Amino acid sequence: MADTVYVTATFKVTPGKEAEFIEAGKVVCEATRKEEGCIYYDLVQDQEDGSTFQMVEKWTSSAALDTHLKTDHVGAFGKACTEGGMWVGGPVIQRLTQRA
Repeated sequence: MADTVYVTATFKVTPGKEAEFIEAGKVVCEATRKEEGCIYYDLVQDQEDGSTFQMVEKWTSSAALDTHLKTDHVGAFGKACTEGGMWVGGPVIQRLTQRA
């Protein structure tokens, strides 16, 4: 557990693009969940602000996360979101360490 990494990636989605973003998210989630080192990888939507989403992730190690960030499906997701005008300003990513 010492090297376990938690991640939140927050996305502000362009109004009217939520359904398109969710579909792109489903693709990247399905592929990511098959990766070595992925404990969980979920796309969640804010209950009060429907245009705010987060990827909530847990990885066995920083190395597994770093490998994930270089995969084709992550690149394709980012490209689709950027070129499709799905997000405002790109994701805000936090790497977190469990303390208790």
